Amino acid sequence: MKNVMVLFVVFALGAVPLFAAGPVIGLAVSQGKLTVNSAAVEGNANLTSGSVVTTSADATRLQLTSGATVVLDRESTATVFADRAVLNSGTGQLGGRKAYTLEAMGFRIAADGAQARVDVKKDHVIVAALSGAVKVTDAAGVPVANIAAGRALGLQPSAGAPVSTMTGRVASENGKFVLADEVSGLKVELKGQDVAKELGKRVQVTGAPKPAADKSTQIIEVARLNRVGEEPVPTPVPTPTPQAGAGMSNAAKVWIVVGVLGAVGITAGTLAATSR
Repeated sequence: MKNVMVLFVVFALGAVPLFAAGPVIGLAVSQGKLTVNSAAVEGNANLTSGSVVTTSADATRLQLTSGATVVLDRESTATVFADRAVLNSGTGQLGGRKAYTLEAMGFRIAADGAQARVDVKKDHVIVAALSGAVKVTDAAGVPVANIAAGRALGLQPSAGAPVSTMTGRVASENGKFVLADEVSGLKVELKGQDVAKELGKRVQVTGAPKPAADKSTQIIEVARLNRVGEEPVPTPVPTPTPQAGAGMSNAAKVWIVVGVLGAVGITAGTLAATSR
């Protein structure tokens, strides 16, 4: 009887991985070696929900059955799901015509019909819009930045209570006061008794943000408002270090990164070649 019980336990344990694997959600395609769920693979490998993919010396394309595509650069790791991939380290490029999200450090990057590159650094991420507009939200789905094609932003999660600091010109749209932030590219709604006095003026506002009803933007309850000069925003130095005056959006620091798109072009070429 004991032998029978032992055989049953061994059979049951052996069946767990097969059951836990679940349906295939995509395929990892590489010209070299990669690791999927701690198992060494050379060439292609099926992906199931929650698969952890780690690349080595070659880029790898994650082709989802939905039609979405994520390409992992060399020495990168991502956890893959049917509706999103979480970039744990390294660099990923998001593309494809289907809606899909690439997450990093709590930020969600969506590039419907566009291409975005995401680099995970030690304490921040750099998001570059290679083509088309790229939208970045926080974990709750509240917009943090709208990145125009050809631009790159650094984003760093901030501890503490949410606060937004943005700079732009106050305008009136549909009976509301709005401001298009010069750093994040996000157009927000402003509320506060002194806002009307600044219509048409370039200001810097700071206040507590909350999501709009449809989560399409932020509504900022302005706590501090300062009129600033009419000169354009100074060009930031080519470094991922946050600069003075950088935007802060919904408990996230946001700043412009220059000098990065040239590097993106080199790596992006490698990734694009792999994705064909």
